Amino acid sequence: MPAELTWGPLGAASASDVADLAERCRAVDGGLTEVAISRYRDSDAITSAGRTAAGELVAVAVVRRVGERAMITGMVDPAHRGVGVGSRLLDWALAAAGTFTSDVVLETEAVTPEAERLFESRGLRQVFAEDVMRIDLSTDLPLVPVPAGVRMITWAPETVARFFAVHEAAFRERPGFPGWPAERWVAWTAGDDEFRPDWSLLATEAPESIIDAAPESAADLGFVTCADGWIVQVGVRPEARGRGIATALVVEALRRMRADGATAALLDVNVNNPGAARLYARLGFSVLGRRARFEPVRAS
Repeated sequence: MPAELTWGPLGAASASDVADLAERCRAVDGGLTEVAISRYRDSDAITSAGRTAAGELVAVAVVRRVGERAMITGMVDPAHRGVGVGSRLLDWALAAAGTFTSDVVLETEAVTPEAERLFESRGLRQVFAEDVMRIDLSTDLPLVPVPAGVRMITWAPETVARFFAVHEAAFRERPGFPGWPAERWVAWTAGDDEFRPDWSLLATEAPESIIDAAPESAADLGFVTCADGWIVQVGVRPEARGRGIATALVVEALRRMRADGATAALLDVNVNNPGAARLYARLGFSVLGRRARFEPVRAS
């Protein structure tokens, strides 16, 4: 039985303690340590931290204001689970969030079955989940031919509109598609300081008789966008699926990453997209952890 904990605010000097706790959690639950840590850097956040008699941080929760919403996240050391520490943290966080809004979101970088049961017991339901997957680029990439007649062109000012058109066609029927206008999607994609236009590719096909014709004569089939260390988005028009377009795009992007010195690549895949998850697994990606969001069940 873990020793009784002392509770109080996290404190501004606890960055290394949070990092150590996040790493202990990652070793058991998976996920990305650096993403988990980033949630605790808001100087205006409300925090609760549990420490042992020796001063070791073993539990922490944070409530952040994001617009009109309250965003909750937390971590419990694996050695201190199963004795009510997580329940205490969650009840504190829900009460703290409720002092200023009923619009509450709980987010986690590595959801576990035990955590899901706890969240459900407090009236929270999962509204989003995706797996974080990783590939080691020091190993050989699969040999994937580009489909006949298909060319890869890179992101450039003159191709941006074509990327967006394929993005919209590929995703508009997916659950949760936001329907952003082109300007917002382009800003979200290319506005990232780590965006890599040289790794972001558009797969396009022209009729054989006009293979060197003007770009407007070609059919744009699929796209991939990338940032340092990440495959950000991959999409293929519905009518072009089943031809290996997505596989060819991802492998070519990974080849370019490796040629530029990258040693690994990450991506996120929504749990409601098992076909994409199988594709990435075949290419050599493995699951690091499952991130998820939960919200209170609303009365109908």
